Amino acid sequence: MKALEDLARRIARTEAGRAGKRKEALQVAERLHGVASAAIAAFARAAADAGAPHLDLIEMGPVEPDDKSIRAFQFRVRRGRWEAIVVSKDRAEVMFVGPFKRGSAEEPCRPVHLEDAGPGMAAALEGLESLLAGLVEQACET
Repeated sequence: MKALEDLARRIARTEAGRAGKRKEALQVAERLHGVASAAIAAFARAAADAGAPHLDLIEMGPVEPDDKSIRAFQFRVRRGRWEAIVVSKDRAEVMFVGPFKRGSAEEPCRPVHLEDAGPGMAAALEGLESLLAGLVEQACET
């Protein structure tokens, strides 16, 4: 087991300095998750009020470590075969992936850079709204 301990120390030397940025990426992912959750609930209420309560079938997964990078967090939004992924990276970037049919290529990918907290986050919120609208439009066409 010494080999794993040595490996942990070697990897930790390169990763230790990124812990703060990783925490910031988690906070961004959690904020966007909350906004998405509220938007999906508002969509379901509006659809029900307009006579189509069955349109409340949009699912959203939890914020979790990203599938591809240990320095990022993600959450998924699904409706039927359609899916979208929001990825918050430790380099002050949010990646909006999709919507795409599950089992096919995860694209398109649209990055938003958050270097400037004001305009960057506003652009991320706009990107999130566009992603959710695209997912709903695609899912309701099939």
